[in-house]
Amino acid sequence: MSNISDSPAELEDNRSTGARAKVYAARMRLQKAVDQADALDAIREIAANLIGTEEIAVFKVDKRRSELWLYWSFGVDPNKHSVLEVGREPNLKLVLSTGKPVFRYRLSNENLLSTEDPVSALIPILVDGSPSAVIVLFRLFPQKPGIEPVDREICDVLSHCAGRAIELYHSR
Repeated sequence: MSNISDSPAELEDNRSTGARAKVYAARMRLQKAVDQADALDAIREIAANLIGTEEIAVFKVDKRRSELWLYWSFGVDPNKHSVLEVGREPNLKLVLSTGKPVFRYRLSNENLLSTEDPVSALIPILVDGSPSAVIVLFRLFPQKPGIEPVDREICDVLSHCAGRAIELYHSR
């Protein structure tokens, strides 16, 4: 006899518990990162295992030049994405001015950047409340139709907890 229930309320409760567990796992993984390299690895793990992409890049903000410079990437060609000019990218301008992520709509053909590679999300990394870098999530896994509500919560965690990946913090 199975203990699995089919009631809609219980299914929704199970989904909610699973979502909370994913968000918690992302937060803990980032908070327990011991150094920059570990924090970058945490971003890769969270993107792959919790969001569903193995094509990630982190760009540092150069406010003086109004550009983003490739700082780190996994699964993308660094030669194709070494510099992003904010003035040519309206979605980047939005992310940097608001400090909030931008997501591609589910099943949309819209691309968030003027690149050949599909971009699914632009996530600011906030340090002292200001965007210091942007995580770019490229193509999602084929079985994943788009960024889901739990993914947005995980992106919020990345935005607020991934600062160690780009900044050297002194011991607390």
